[in-house]
Amino acid sequence: MFENKKVLILEGGGFKTSFSAGVMDAFQMQSHNPFDSYIGVSGGCIAISYFLSKRYGFFYQCMRTLCQDERFVKYSKAFTDGLMNLDFFYDIAYKEFPFDFETAIQSLEGKEYYIVLTNSNDGATEYHQPTTDNWVDMTIAASTVPMLTKGKHVVNGVHYSDGGISDPIPVKWAVDNGATDIVLIRTTHHNFKPSRLRPEYFASKFIRANQKIKDDVENFQNKIKESIDYIDTLPPHIKVDQIAPNVVLNSNIFTNSVKNIELDYRTGLESGLNYIHSLKKEGSLLKTHQ
Repeated sequence: MFENKKVLILEGGGFKTSFSAGVMDAFQMQSHNPFDSYIGVSGGCIAISYFLSKRYGFFYQCMRTLCQDERFVKYSKAFTDGLMNLDFFYDIAYKEFPFDFETAIQSLEGKEYYIVLTNSNDGATEYHQPTTDNWVDMTIAASTVPMLTKGKHVVNGVHYSDGGISDPIPVKWAVDNGATDIVLIRTTHHNFKPSRLRPEYFASKFIRANQKIKDDVENFQNKIKESIDYIDTLPPHIKVDQIAPNVVLNSNIFTNSVKNIELDYRTGLESGLNYIHSLKKEGSLLKTHQ
């Protein structure tokens, strides 16, 4: 599937994807899109959608707007409809910061895009290619986390939840399907270690889904660490360039601070530009030695 292809993978992370928005805007600024395949997890799917739509700055501005609106994050709804109102998010996105699906489809000509989903019935990870008919529903489902949102969303008659629950960093899936050239945009910092105080552990106690989803949510941070450890043990012929913050980001999953979003966006923008600069520098050095 991914043999001889350059694959771009985006981790999720709620408002922490303001970092990813910065990286992707840096790519747009520099017309950097050498990728043949895209894989999005949770909020990473939204970043990819705006990138393919060529909507520079839209995801960043959308997050700035949402974090200031009390209709989006409601702590009183945590045990009923979830902390975050995804329906409101997509209403704002459509009206004020719309995707350009026609441009996105054109951008994908000869390429492929996979959205990572967790089947709410059995907890299995599924990887789907969206169409114009289900793109929005898949993107909503990909960001639907128990307690944080309603917990599940229907796509083609099937209930799905956030793909990050079961596969937060799908590098292994990409490698298992032939990928040897990967760029991974992370929202967890380079030296990530699971926290002793894990909010996911608390949240898992209130999940009434199947046992696998409860276990995956409880062990979410450990699953991230397992993915990072897996990348570190890959053989030399499999290349994974990681663009990740050097420190813990200022934002969290449901931040309400414009300042934090702006700081993380600028960190992502700088990281993206530095990555492109490093590639150009490597290319220049290669030509010098030929």
